[in-house]
Order: sequence, then structure tokens, then C-alpha cells
Amino acid sequence: MNQQGIHQELEEALQSVRDNPISAQLLAEKAIVRCQRNGWIGTLALANLVLGWACALQNMSELAIDYFQRANSLFKDVEDAERLANGYYGLGAVYGRIGEHSLAIAQFRSALSWIIRYELPSQSALRIRAGLTRGLMNLGYWSDAEQELHKLREIPDLTDFDQAKIQMLVLRLAFYRGDQRGVREQLQRCQEMILSLDARFLTLTLDFYHARYNAKYKKHKTGEAELTAIWERADRHNADSYFLAYEATLDFLQSDYPQRGLHWMKLLLGQSRAPLSLKRQIHFALAHFYIVHRRFELATSHYQATETISSAIRESEVNLQWARFRAEDLHQSLRNQVAQHSKNNQRLAESNALLQAVNRIAMTVNAALDQESLARQLREQLVGWIDAEVIAIAEVRDDRLVFDCMLEGERRLPPDSLLLTEERSWSVRAVNKGRILFHNDFVLNDELLMAESPNRVRSVSFIPLKCENRVIGLLSLQSHQANVFDTRAISLLEYIAPVIGIALANLLNLRIRLKLRGALDKQQQELDDVRKLVAHLAYHDELTGLPNRASLPGHFIRWQRAGAFSCLLLRITNLHAVNGVGYGLDEEIVKVIGQRLGNRVRPDDLLVRVSQDQFLIFVQVMKSLDTLRDFAGQLRKTIEQPLRARDKTVAVGGLIGLVQYPDHGETYDELMSMARLALSHAQHDDTGVFCVE
Repeated sequence: MNQQGIHQELEEALQSVRDNPISAQLLAEKAIVRCQRNGWIGTLALANLVLGWACALQNMSELAIDYFQRANSLFKDVEDAERLANGYYGLGAVYGRIGEHSLAIAQFRSALSWIIRYELPSQSALRIRAGLTRGLMNLGYWSDAEQELHKLREIPDLTDFDQAKIQMLVLRLAFYRGDQRGVREQLQRCQEMILSLDARFLTLTLDFYHARYNAKYKKHKTGEAELTAIWERADRHNADSYFLAYEATLDFLQSDYPQRGLHWMKLLLGQSRAPLSLKRQIHFALAHFYIVHRRFELATSHYQATETISSAIRESEVNLQWARFRAEDLHQSLRNQVAQHSKNNQRLAESNALLQAVNRIAMTVNAALDQESLARQLREQLVGWIDAEVIAIAEVRDDRLVFDCMLEGERRLPPDSLLLTEERSWSVRAVNKGRILFHNDFVLNDELLMAESPNRVRSVSFIPLKCENRVIGLLSLQSHQANVFDTRAISLLEYIAPVIGIALANLLNLRIRLKLRGALDKQQQELDDVRKLVAHLAYHDELTGLPNRASLPGHFIRWQRAGAFSCLLLRITNLHAVNGVGYGLDEEIVKVIGQRLGNRVRPDDLLVRVSQDQFLIFVQVMKSLDTLRDFAGQLRKTIEQPLRARDKTVAVGGLIGLVQYPDHGETYDELMSMARLALSHAQHDDTGVFCVE
């Protein structure tokens, strides 16, 4: 089949790729082989575009990104603006689906720039602006999203389906503003539009907004149940599902039922496919929530989680930038191969070998935990490319070039440093000029490196290491052989210099973070210890270690939520008389009685010291009042058992008043008043126990 026939088949496959992505993928893969062999650049670009969409529709995101980038690179060569815009839109759609919305927004804006420049059809701008609007909303850029919505509405000749999709975005914006009337009106408009359309996705989205409206403004439990059912059916491969669920969760968190919001936040954090950008928003929202509710420890932990995720996102963006860099190099090799197939086969093989070496080096150096392991692993990876006996890594520190890591074979040389004003040194000159310096027939008279080596250095190279366009260190390679640094070796060094620079920056940042984290952890531990001690002293009796009177209202609320319970108020009757036998003896007696009562009550019961001579016990409701009286009688016997204190045998009496919640009081004050009244009656009872019936 000739080029025209293949091109026509690819055009048809692009139109029907959503219906049968697997068939489109097979067709495009076969077409790529023919196009590369014959040098059909335009058709090759179209085949890569079809492959990009086929992989995207099968959730093969990494492959889709690679094919879209290849297609865009080739479409630039043939100046096909419409296809190029389609490629950028495809990249934006894939990045948006996996939750990389910053990258998606950049791709959508690139697509729009080509559409505006070449005045392409409005339908192309429609789907691109819609994707851009969703990405801006997911990242919380609501004002920018609103501007894009205005531009969407200005597009002429919109279909009913397009208008319904735009109206859905307007509805989402209304929810963000929190205007109940506006939400209700927009919800009604969406419903009227979708009734006449057969669109399952729009119907499911409308169901979601109905459920969210019910949960936020009408029936909380009903709305949450509906949202739960929709969540079970949601497409977990699409990042938009998680962002919509997060916005509904914010409604719960800001409502009268914040616990449900916390539950859903934790559920979203546990989703492995949830984008990091979403998890960062969740942790930030939780930190703000706990700040408002004065839960500063929890707020701090979520702020720390936010920072950790932000670092991970930045690292991911660096890796993606590096991946794009490698992909662009591969695409350049591909264009050369198509232009001159016979000549560029060898170049492509060399490029692939170089990229594999760079990839291996990138993976290796990024896994290094210190400069020495970085240098050793780098030297191992350079075998076959550069025969270097000496490798050194220095960092720029306080106007000096500090060599902490210098290796000659397996031997580590003593550290040294140079002032950055020492221009006679090749190391300093490479740092100041910011470019690689090398020599293939060089006798080293710089005192810094290999001062103790008996061999003469013949080939040297000095590679400045940069991060964020700033030189932060230097890599030096030296060999006893001449002509080591040929074009192939220098090319590799140019490629790996940014990678090693990033790895060195990560190690330097790790050193600083570990130092700061150690100090912060120490301060946090000291603060936690003080808080625990203060909290314990505030709500516990110093003598017996039991909960004190101040803690009783909180315990009452907890028991009140659990249901009915019994309350026993105990008093030691002759404590003051015992104290007359020996000063301070009463405290020893109270301490022993507290221990006895603690051993006697059940694990689920509550024992509180409420005053000098009184204890209070909360117990679960027993089978009958007689059972409760028997239990109280046993406690009284426990109190009245003789005890030894200061070599004396003493005995005290005990009285117990019994009341029950809620029969004898529905509030804390009411129940305590009835308990004190029962205790006063107990002193007139022969058993010393009085139960209010």
C-alpha cells in the first residue's frame, strides 16, 4: 500500500479510535514500520498520534505520553498546526487523567496557542478549553477557571451536548461559591439539558451533583448514601473522580457533621490512584481544620505531610522534565533517521545506547545516600564509556570549592578545598565559567588532586554541576591515558551533568533536612512530654493517681453517650479522727483505700477521687437493684477492712449512696446532687448503703 492509502486508513482510525482502540493501535504500529522505512514524515506523525490516543483510551498513560510527544515533534517539522493542537490536547488529556494537572494545563495552553495562531475550527478549542477549565478547577484556580468558562460560552455553533458539558462546569463553580439558590438554579438547568440527551457520563455526573446538593443543603444522611453509591461506580482511573469526591468531602468537613468529612478525607488519602496534588490539598485542608479546632498536634502532622508531598511532587516534576529531555533527544534522532535512513541507523543505535547509559546513571545516582556512594556508583556506570582512574566530587560552600570525596581506585584521598578566586585552577575556572573543561594530554600541576599519586595524569575533565541554573558543585574525572575524552565521552558528560547536579542537590538538601529534622523532633518530643505531664496533672489526683474531680464532667459525657449507668458515691466516715493518731496518716489511708477500690472495680468501671474523703464510681447497669446493693456492700467491706500504716492497725468506716442515670438525673449536676442526697441518707441506714429507687 502506498503512502496515500496508509494515510487515509490512519485518518479513519483516528476518527474511530474511541470505538476500537486496540484495532487502531495495531494499524498504527504497522504503519510506523512502513513510514520509517520510506521516510514518510507526515504519515509517521499521524501514526504516532493514533497510537497516542489508542494507548490513552486503554489507560496506558506512559506510552500515550511518549507517542504524543513523538507526534508533536514530527508535526512541527511538517507544520501541521491542526494535528499539532490535537497532539497537545492528547497530552493534556492524559496528564489530566493521571492527576498531573499542572502539566495538563501547560499542554492545553500550548494547544490553544496553535488554534488561535492558525484560526482553527471552534470545536477544537471547545474540548481543549473544557479540559483546561477542569484542570484549573482541580488545582483550585477558580478565578482562572471562571474566565475560561466565559470564553467557552462565546464559542459559536455549540451542540446540545457541548452546552450540557459547559453547564456542568458552571454548576461545579456554583458549588464552590456556596450559593444555595445559585446551585439549585444551575442544577435545574443541567437536568433540563440532559433529559433530552443519551449520555451516560453526563447522567452519572448529574446524579453526583444531585447527591452533593442533598448532602450539603437538604438531607445529610440521604445525600451521603447517594454519594457513597456513586463513588462505588466511579472510574478510579480518572483523576477527576477523586477531585469531585474531594469537593463533596469539603462540604461535609465544613458542615455540622465534620466527622463524616474526616472519614471521607481518610478514605481518599488511602486511595493508591489518588493524585499527589489531591493528597496535598487534603492534608492542607485537614491542617486548617485542626487549627480552627485547636488540635495543633494533628495540624502540625498534616502540614508536615503537605510539605512531604510537595517535595515528592517537585521531585516528580524534575523526573518528568528529565524524561521529556530524553524523549526530545530520541525524537531528534528519529527525524534524522527518517530523513537519511541508511546513515541514521547507526546514529539511532548510538543515541539509544547513550540514553540507556544516561537512564542507568540517573537511576543509580538518584539512589545514592552520600557523595562517596554517588562517586563509586557513577564510576562503575562509566565503565565502557570513560576509563577514569580518579573521580572527585566537590561542592560550592562559602566561596570555596570543597572536595570531600576524592577516589583513586578504591582509595579515598584526603579532602581539600580551593578558594573560588584561585583562577589558575582548572576546577575553579570550570565552576566560574559554568561549562565543561577538558584536556586529553595534560600534566597535572594543580596541588589539589592526586598529589600523592606517582603516576602522571594525561586526560582530565572538569564538569560543573548545576541545579536551577546555579553551579552547586563540580565533578572531576582523570585518567593516566591520553585522549580519553572524545566526542562520545563529552556528549555523555553533557547529558549526565544535570542528573548528577540534581542528585548532588538532593544530597545537600537531605543533609540540611536531617539536621533540621533532628532538632525539630527533639523540640517536639520535649513539648509532647510537657503537654502530657500538664494534661495528666490537670485531670488526675496527685496522691492516688486516679482521675480527679476536674475530669469528671468529661467522663460523664462519655458515659452519657453510652446509655444508662449506675453511680456510687463513697465516703470514708472517720478519716479526721484517724488523722489525730498521727499527722498525715489520713493521706496514707486514702492512698491504700484508693488502691483497694481500684483492684476491686471492673476494668470498664470508672473510679474517681472527688474530695479528701470521697470516691465516685460509674458502673454499667446491673441485673437488679439487689445486685447493685450487694456490689456496694462489698465495696464498703473493702473500705472498712483494717490496714497497717506507720506500724499501727487502723480501721475506717464507709458510707455509699447509689443513684442511676438517667432515672435520677439527666445532667451531671442533677446526678451529683442526687448522689450526695443518697450519701446523706446512707448514714442513717444500718447497712451504710442507701439506694434511691
